[in-house]
Amino acid sequence: MTISTNDLDPGFKFEIANVPGNELIKHCFTCGACIAVCPVNNVCSEFDPRKIIHMVILGLKKRVLSSENIWYCSHCESCRFSCPQGVRSSKVMDALQTIAVRDNYVAADAFQKFATAPCKVACPAHISIQGFIGMIAEGRYRDGLKLIKEEMPFPCICGRICFHPCENKCNRGKVDEPVAIEYLKRFLADRDLAGDINYVPETEEKKDEKIAVIGAGPAGLSAAYFLAIKGYPVTVFEKLPVAGGMMAVGIPAYRLPRDILRKEIKTIIDMGVEIKSGVTLGKDITIESLRNEGYKAFFIAVGRHASRGLNVKGENLEGIIHGINFLKDISLKGKVSIGERVIVIGGGNVAIDVALTALRSGAKEVLIVCLEGRDEMHAWEYEIKDALDEGIAIINNWGPRRFIGKNGHVKSIEFKHCTAVLDANGSFNPQYDESELMTLEADTVLLSIGQACDMSFTKGVPDLEVSPMGPVVKDPFTLETNIPGIFVGGDASYGPRSVVEAVASGKKAAISTDRYLRGEDIKADRSQKWNSIEFESQNVKLADRQQMQRLSIDRRKNSFKEIDSGFSELQARLEAKRCLRICGTQIKGMVSVHG
Repeated sequence: MTISTNDLDPGFKFEIANVPGNELIKHCFTCGACIAVCPVNNVCSEFDPRKIIHMVILGLKKRVLSSENIWYCSHCESCRFSCPQGVRSSKVMDALQTIAVRDNYVAADAFQKFATAPCKVACPAHISIQGFIGMIAEGRYRDGLKLIKEEMPFPCICGRICFHPCENKCNRGKVDEPVAIEYLKRFLADRDLAGDINYVPETEEKKDEKIAVIGAGPAGLSAAYFLAIKGYPVTVFEKLPVAGGMMAVGIPAYRLPRDILRKEIKTIIDMGVEIKSGVTLGKDITIESLRNEGYKAFFIAVGRHASRGLNVKGENLEGIIHGINFLKDISLKGKVSIGERVIVIGGGNVAIDVALTALRSGAKEVLIVCLEGRDEMHAWEYEIKDALDEGIAIINNWGPRRFIGKNGHVKSIEFKHCTAVLDANGSFNPQYDESELMTLEADTVLLSIGQACDMSFTKGVPDLEVSPMGPVVKDPFTLETNIPGIFVGGDASYGPRSVVEAVASGKKAAISTDRYLRGEDIKADRSQKWNSIEFESQNVKLADRQQMQRLSIDRRKNSFKEIDSGFSELQARLEAKRCLRICGTQIKGMVSVHG
């Protein structure tokens, strides 16, 4: 379908000259580059590119005579990466909205209801996924990486360990299989770290206000990254001897090689961020001491590195180890002594990582026992499959009743049958049938039942409002605390989650910190609602999803070598072309918008 300028509502007389900020595009020479890369260019191919800059790049909803033909920009942003003038939508969106609403071109709330591809909506960092995949398809790898890094600093890391909610929502999955978004992100990032791209984001002119970040995990490092782009001098203080937080001491090397982690963190250092390891808030530094050193704002992202106990008889026997401590010691010391028969208690992702790490650390038999039923387990399905593939058995619906020891060392565990994990209100409140028991022998028991925030850091900020769960956040969009200029985010504020969610938290903190230091309203326009456009497949040609090459199961068990080897360039180009790229189109009868 093609819409010409003659089809526009007669009232639509959008003049470039009337738009404040039009100096950004006054040199447009109608080269048509934006039209050429637009995934739905048939809709606007007859428009003057100078108008497309506003109607396509900026996402202005076009009104046409026929109410059945409505089109929305998907904000995939491919066009602005093709513009020789370097037009950026963010710089003129406010001016465009003012004019459009004033002259009744669109309803006042149109900009609050714009929709985009469901992959971008599902991504916690809201990466322009259509855009970077389009760049891969065209062989423009540097542009694709830049597009990712505008929204997140860890494409190489997340290209390996992200739980990829974007793929669960990919419209291609309605046709055959979702696009391998996670692996395509990794492809670009791997080329960067291999030296093919060598991209370090540009930073603005240096500012005077010093900012302290407490915690060098994904949330803290992300905040530092975005603040460094703004030109702020940022220092990150980390309690551990290494930077990375749980990425460094909680995620096993077979999933995230340490050289990959170090290289991606080095990019942040190259942007001017200073990282000081082995420094503890409340012991080595306090907020007051940092204020005396000239720091003007603070982001606390201490994570959740403490383990939860079971409060079960015999829990203190030798040979019972907390899973988080086990993973940390493996990462920092290289080896932990364990027995041949290992039982892991827990049903989350950490439990799976602990079990697979135990298998690589000398255990001959590893068994996972958890309260949840198979369909209730918190671990992601693909992680559970990896465990089963490597011969780890899982016993569901059992909880420990007592630990039995011999000469002070654990010998076995008596379990009771769990009949329900949640109560009628959906709260965690396990119910048991203690008439049904079983006993399993074990040389080592690894407890992976949850993580807690180590509250010792509060000694360094005594006036901070806290709860038994951790520091209190007044507003989830701003991450502000009860103390002006102090923000809290990451796992410490909302509980253990994923790296990409921590990135989103760090980004929020950076926005709040920047606004605070500028004296601006940190709450304004922070609650944007993302709506997705879902495409109903019509005449889409089937295409097989490219498969990641993996180490054989036999080679995995005795090695921490990375399991997945990444896409080849041919695989990446073929997979990128599977992207429908028309998820940003809304034509009546084909797609629908979901809030």
